[in-house]
Amino acid sequence: MRKRSFSYFFASDIYKKAFNSYFCCFSLSYFGVLQYFCIGIGKKISKMNRQKMKNGSLMMLKASLLVMVFSMGVIAPVIAQNKQNRKPRKKLKELLMMADSLRLQLRQSADRGHMLQWGDSLLMAELGKSKMSEKKKQRFMKHYVKIQRRLSLYDRQLFRGDSLLAANYYKIKYDTTYISRPHTRWTIKLRGNLSGADLETTAKTDGAETHTKVMADCRGTFSIAVAYRGLGLGLAVNPAKLAGKNQDFEFNLNSYSNRYGFDVVYLSSKTFHGYQEVGSNEIDVHKGDISQKALNLNFYYAFNYRKFSFPAAFSQSYIQKRSAGSWMIGASFDGSKTKVKGMNIRLNELALGAGYGYNLVPSSHFLFHLSALPTITVYSHDYTKMRVEAEEGSSDTEIPTVRNSMKYHFPSAIITGRGAAVYSWRNKFAGATAVYNFSVAGDEDHLQVKRNKWRVRMFFGFRF
Repeated sequence: MRKRSFSYFFASDIYKKAFNSYFCCFSLSYFGVLQYFCIGIGKKISKMNRQKMKNGSLMMLKASLLVMVFSMGVIAPVIAQNKQNRKPRKKLKELLMMADSLRLQLRQSADRGHMLQWGDSLLMAELGKSKMSEKKKQRFMKHYVKIQRRLSLYDRQLFRGDSLLAANYYKIKYDTTYISRPHTRWTIKLRGNLSGADLETTAKTDGAETHTKVMADCRGTFSIAVAYRGLGLGLAVNPAKLAGKNQDFEFNLNSYSNRYGFDVVYLSSKTFHGYQEVGSNEIDVHKGDISQKALNLNFYYAFNYRKFSFPAAFSQSYIQKRSAGSWMIGASFDGSKTKVKGMNIRLNELALGAGYGYNLVPSSHFLFHLSALPTITVYSHDYTKMRVEAEEGSSDTEIPTVRNSMKYHFPSAIITGRGAAVYSWRNKFAGATAVYNFSVAGDEDHLQVKRNKWRVRMFFGFRF
């Protein structure tokens, strides 16, 4: 009976397809003939005089109109019936529900320590439905048993590592009335970054003052980040650099926790451009005239880490439930090498200081962060190197240079400011963060260098 029913439905399906194709061809040819017939009638009517039009032509026109109306009345229900017989497409909501059910199955398998084997039941069901012979199924099962042994071994190792991560992830070192952990394991974020830098120098030589102000091209990147129980990894792409329009390079490394955290920023730029004022004259500075390589390090320690959370605003690995603030101490390092025509400027400064940060939670969906960490330079090793023209008749092939130490001027400082705004709903969140670094070194009476570095980040993410 199964074979007959299968052959019957299969044959009926073939007949339906053949009928539909034949019907489409017939309708197309029918409408083509009908169109040709109506065009001929129209031409005939235009040629004939209204007064001399014969009764036969009028009857023919009425007949053609009658045939057209009749054909539309017959064909339209058939087309509607064919549309009703089509299989309905799956809606987006159904697809999302299917994906969510697979996610739940994967999570349940991971809780039991069978994360890599969660698809066994699905594979066995598909194997039972397949038309493979028994011999091929037996061969496949022999190979699959070996694969299952390896997967079970890897599952045990992953389960041990996951249990250690879970123990550290849910280890409570904070006040649960102010801070909590997301109950999900995975976090995926899409980010858009925009960063820039500018440089300002003031120099006095023999009573003449030279003021230079330049800025580098802004750098925009798109990135995706994936985190599992607080451990994350991200990948960023710079479209302008891939297209060859921007030769600058920037590297950012950030790590935030409730108690301490740090930022590492390295920038290599050759796109500084702006102007230079020498007395009352102004000279344009073009791209390529000034290049810089800079490294900035920043470290903080928060005292009220049990109630105040930095990562709640910047990495979303914690959730700030109530408003709280904290005093901080920190250290900063700013090192740079700037090349100008005929001169190199080297800056190496270490600074210590204290600041304050605050997280404002006006509702369960919003979080606003603002913090400032000013540091005063306690150690500096700044100097300049200038080329000197060789004397006439000198046989030296090397170009001589003169090194001058830059005088320390109080207050030489490095200031770091941060801000963030986050909106969260259900298992999703979106927002923006900003980090600003300012440093000043040297003396206005000789040479002073001011650097500004900023980064703005827009993000959207979800947890599961």
